[in-house]
Amino acid sequence: MSNSIIVNAKTREKRYAVIQHEKVSKIIIQQPQDITKVGNVYIGKVMSIKPGINAAFIDIGEGRHGYLHRDQLPSFLHQDDDRKHSYPISKYVTLGQKIIVQVKKDETSFKGPLLTAIIEIQGDRLIYLPEGKYIAVSKKSDETTRKEWRKRANQFIKDPEGLIIRTAAFQSSQSEWEQELEKLRNTYSNLLKQAATKKVPSLLFENNNLETAVFQEMVRLKSGEIIGDDTGFIQRLETRIQTHPHLSWSFQYYNERQNIFSSYHIDGEIQHALKRIVWLENGAYLVIDETEALISIDVNTGKFTGKQNQKETVLKTNILAAKAIGTQLKLRDYGGMILIDFIDMQVDSYREEVRRVLQEELKKDPRQTKIIGFTPLGILEMTRKKTRKSLAETLLMPCPVCKGSGKIESPETLAFRLERELWEMLSSEYDAVLIECTEDVKDCFCGDNQIHLQRLETFLHMKLLFHVKQDAHPFYSIRQFGRYEDLRGKLKLSHAD
Repeated sequence: MSNSIIVNAKTREKRYAVIQHEKVSKIIIQQPQDITKVGNVYIGKVMSIKPGINAAFIDIGEGRHGYLHRDQLPSFLHQDDDRKHSYPISKYVTLGQKIIVQVKKDETSFKGPLLTAIIEIQGDRLIYLPEGKYIAVSKKSDETTRKEWRKRANQFIKDPEGLIIRTAAFQSSQSEWEQELEKLRNTYSNLLKQAATKKVPSLLFENNNLETAVFQEMVRLKSGEIIGDDTGFIQRLETRIQTHPHLSWSFQYYNERQNIFSSYHIDGEIQHALKRIVWLENGAYLVIDETEALISIDVNTGKFTGKQNQKETVLKTNILAAKAIGTQLKLRDYGGMILIDFIDMQVDSYREEVRRVLQEELKKDPRQTKIIGFTPLGILEMTRKKTRKSLAETLLMPCPVCKGSGKIESPETLAFRLERELWEMLSSEYDAVLIECTEDVKDCFCGDNQIHLQRLETFLHMKLLFHVKQDAHPFYSIRQFGRYEDLRGKLKLSHAD
């Protein structure tokens, strides 16, 4: 098949990769500490009201109190009064009030989560807003199509409902998206029932971001195969696809000892995607640097000199680079401002040709992108919507030795790799394994109160012994498998030394 999605969901670090025409086009990795609460719905309590900033702070039962602005209240949205912006928030909420809210932006080191009381219920074709009071249509369609869908949707929603029509709806029949609308209404109705019986504060709905992301890939690609190592994950996808008859996907459960990403050579692709230099097929190369402010990409001719005149050599290299850049932006999941320093082109038509090639590549990108144009210095400016950490931000951390001028793999990344290796090396011949590692890797591996260590020892039917060593860089090494008493004795001797 031309499309495959490989899902590694068996361990704590969740990962999936998209393979198109035998090439990895996308890799998404979700570590536990990065799991977002965006989309989660809570029944909360108004703990304080701040008239000066027209906001209330809501206890949702997790971390800091959330920030809810007056404009994110249905009672404010629905009021037909030209003077409503001059009214204080106390006109719309009261201290101690129970309120259903949804997380719009995660908590940070300094601020609590950003909340809204205008709830969105996500579907595959539609986003239902029980009190949204407006209709929007995907911008990936022309204005004629958007007008038709607004008119169609108006016939089926009831005041004060709102609706956002996704691109996937364009490929569905009217009965299919009507059924989804009714399903979303029932979901919201069930949330209201939960809110009436649950204690405050409580979680009413948890957004399964990884499953949703994989399914959105299935909708985008339309057909292919899903290969995963978690039966529950696969079964949920099989259930979701039943309401999408236009999609054609097969499902395969992977239960080999070797980790699924290793088996399909995706771990190697991850290592390539973390490298600073990307070689092109003609001997030219890209140099990619990620900073807090922007992504910079430099195009170099390298070993390529060409057989024709210099101008054509430069144009061919830049076209090849533009295609590679479109792939790398998706693969590395870069977002924000991106500056590309192509090899200097004096001819305007050459610049336009390179821009056109890059634009065509970006059409394959589901993320919103925008090419601004070439600056007077010949740098191409563009943006790509940032919705999560890049691949490097997820897997790497600033090096404690070089003080951030380079990066190394984080303790979390190493701990999750160790977990996968232990699964692969599982053997019934031994009842213990001795692992040498730094303290930070051990702490991440074992978890709070040894919760993950106990879980793994139970599943692996094996005792895990650790010899902690001091090192400037996080590391681990699986030293030996054997009998528990023998390895424990060996560990005691090493401590005595």
